[in-house]
Amino acid sequence: MNKKVATLLKMIALALGLLAIGVIIYKKIGDSKNKVFTLYDFAMGTSVSLTLYGVDDEDPVGKDIIARINTLSNELISWRESTSQLYRLNNSYEPGIEYNISPELNEVIAMSYKICEDSKGALDITIRPLLNLWNIENATVDTFSIPDFMSICEMLPEIGYENVSLTDNGVTIGKEGVILDLGATGKGYALDVIRDEFLQDKVSGAVVTIGGSVLVYGCKNDGNPWNIGVRNPFGDDGDMMGYLKFEGDVNVCISTSGDYEKYIEFDGVRFHHIFDRETGYPAQSGLKSVTVVCENGLVSDGLSTACFVLGYDNSLELLKKYNAEAVFITGGGEVIVTDGLKDNFSEAE
Repeated sequence: MNKKVATLLKMIALALGLLAIGVIIYKKIGDSKNKVFTLYDFAMGTSVSLTLYGVDDEDPVGKDIIARINTLSNELISWRESTSQLYRLNNSYEPGIEYNISPELNEVIAMSYKICEDSKGALDITIRPLLNLWNIENATVDTFSIPDFMSICEMLPEIGYENVSLTDNGVTIGKEGVILDLGATGKGYALDVIRDEFLQDKVSGAVVTIGGSVLVYGCKNDGNPWNIGVRNPFGDDGDMMGYLKFEGDVNVCISTSGDYEKYIEFDGVRFHHIFDRETGYPAQSGLKSVTVVCENGLVSDGLSTACFVLGYDNSLELLKKYNAEAVFITGGGEVIVTDGLKDNFSEAE
């Protein structure tokens, strides 16, 4: 096995480990209602998997979905790609002057901003300068160092969704140094786009995974329930803490945030990539992971980050506001499931 193939398989395994999903690689049984196939690819900087029921691998819908995800990232919401609208906004705005943006980008920013407001900054779409300072996403054990306290204090004034305001046509950023980063909501938004643009008229059922966010849509061919694994944050990639079961015609999005996704172990301490803007350090809320379930992908994605920062008690009101449910796993290994999800969850044996 060459290095490229090995790397591909490893990344797929890591992505599926976040929310393990039972899928069939490719199976053709006769009439179109019984067809099912799975497609793997990379987009938005992570592994993507599509399992589509009611179509086969000759149907272009799978490739069309991958192309749309790439377009969303490269032309709309990536803060890294110079071809994206968000990149141009971050690198072209003048403080205090409205910058015109497309209705689609306006929608993503507005929905993300609302979660920032409702979570009182537990989710903050301007936190990128702090992430860049720590550089946990790209560092290795050999290159990582903890930023000094003064550097963190100097960075914090550059963070604050409150510096951003929106109108129907554009966005105004009130000060220099602010960077909008939709990494905590963009993958969930892509799930919403896929459902609305590709799935409703083309497939009988689907499971779409983009990193740690999953869309479960429609029905399985055999009528069996969907079973979604919630990863054990204390175990290896394939270890499950429990399973979420959904029966019938389903339309749910499931997103997980945890301290095991991107982290550095340094001097016996785990420094992860989910930050608390109040402290400038990785969030310490007593949680190892949060899995949020609701009908909207952007919301599930954003809430999983916000709830991880807030902790269990402070998350409950926020979840109710968005009609969302969640599975919390604490640092002590306790599993707490909100009332509306208890009948769907069973712990792994």
